[in-house]
Amino acid sequence: MSIFIVVLIYEIVSIGGASLYIHHKNKQKAQHTIGGDSFVTADRSLGTVLLGVSIALGVLGAVHIFGIMEVSWGLGAISIWFSISHVILLCVICLATGRWVRRLKVGTVPELIRSIFGNRIALVTTCVLAGQTFAILTMEVQALGIVFHTLTRGAVSIQVGAILGCIIGVAYVAFAGMKEIALVNLINTIVMYVGIILATIFLSGVLPGGWYAVESHFASHDMSYMTNIFGNGSIFMAFGLTTVIAVVFAQSISQMGLQTAMAAKNEKTIKRALWIAAPINGIFGIFTMAMGLAARSLVERGELQVPMEVAPKVAGVEMLMKYMPDWLVGWLLAAFLGAIVSTFALTTMGLGALFARNVYTLKNPNMTGKQETRIIRIIIVLAGILACAVSSFMPAIINGANWVFAWLAPIFWAVIFGLFWKRSSTAAGVMLGTAWIAIMIWTYTPLPFALGLQGIPVPYLSLGISLIVGIIVTAILPGQTALFKSGVKVAEGR
Repeated sequence: MSIFIVVLIYEIVSIGGASLYIHHKNKQKAQHTIGGDSFVTADRSLGTVLLGVSIALGVLGAVHIFGIMEVSWGLGAISIWFSISHVILLCVICLATGRWVRRLKVGTVPELIRSIFGNRIALVTTCVLAGQTFAILTMEVQALGIVFHTLTRGAVSIQVGAILGCIIGVAYVAFAGMKEIALVNLINTIVMYVGIILATIFLSGVLPGGWYAVESHFASHDMSYMTNIFGNGSIFMAFGLTTVIAVVFAQSISQMGLQTAMAAKNEKTIKRALWIAAPINGIFGIFTMAMGLAARSLVERGELQVPMEVAPKVAGVEMLMKYMPDWLVGWLLAAFLGAIVSTFALTTMGLGALFARNVYTLKNPNMTGKQETRIIRIIIVLAGILACAVSSFMPAIINGANWVFAWLAPIFWAVIFGLFWKRSSTAAGVMLGTAWIAIMIWTYTPLPFALGLQGIPVPYLSLGISLIVGIIVTAILPGQTALFKSGVKVAEGR
């Protein structure tokens, strides 16, 4: 329980301290209120360092921590491809999509869609983006539950822990703005990496047999592929390449992926931020993958006892609790919790911005900045409550993420075509509708089995249909000149 208290104190001090600091700075500049762009995009003022760590932590949360541990339990070191895919993703954001949304000064992805294809396509994509963002939020809430379950040594269930974590996350993001979130991200990044490096070094000296025993265990059980980042041919195609496709063509156009880029000072800042974001995000998965592998080997060797029904989700953290001193456990779990809360914050803020700027404005097109902030805060609270309810079903974290990511691939290619080739709302609608219907059929009907193609992952299907259908209908149907070729300037969002 002492670890639990220490972690809570850390969260309160880091979040509260950042909020007080930003409030003091704003007061000095005579900025007494937070509304509109100040709350959502920090008045587009984030510099390279704060932007870099926020972009990195915005897509580094439950999936990188517990998702990779969970997948490494079943598939092994190939789980690191989730981190590799995010390095590629961050290159796309910092060199392409993030710079585009900043150049056009939009506040949400549907605002970008509206400028290319009009209101109808924008409204449809708002619904899909909101659904995808909410699905990721439920996984973050599940991870919060795992942290509190472990901190209390099982006294609190994962479901109850999710509620506690959700209360902290909602309280944080509802009162903080993008500047506060960015500053807390910087603090969490420093704490997280110092903690994870110390934990890895410490574990090498206290684990029975050290890290060598982990590799030997899998080799002796004819599972050498577990310590190979390429697994074997079938595993790489089913997970490694699938994950790259799912992540890159989804998060690079998602609201949570681009939320921070919209707050940058300028395009050059986003480009420079890549040198900070990519290492911070990409390296982290190496540590959690190693911890997941070590935990499975310990369980199978009888050195670690965990309930098998939740072993893939909690064994890694249970290993840390058993073999590390309390001070280091508290440090590491505080860092984990901070990273998850940061992603929770950007995810819920993204949901709020999607609703306020693309749905509520249909009713109140003259919404003020204060009204927008109030609507966003209401959505943050409601989303947190709903996410708690859904997360109790505890789906596999990375598998669930890859499925919802598949829904965004056609949006990515629609944007690419509209910005650089041709703007046709009809072609975009056909491509989006075909891809989304195919995903539902592939997931919920026996058609893949009837065709003998059940081994084809949904992200492959989504990407293939998006490109084939998108290229054909865009080439055939009439349309307007691509946005970036037309000289059209998009009106700045609020």
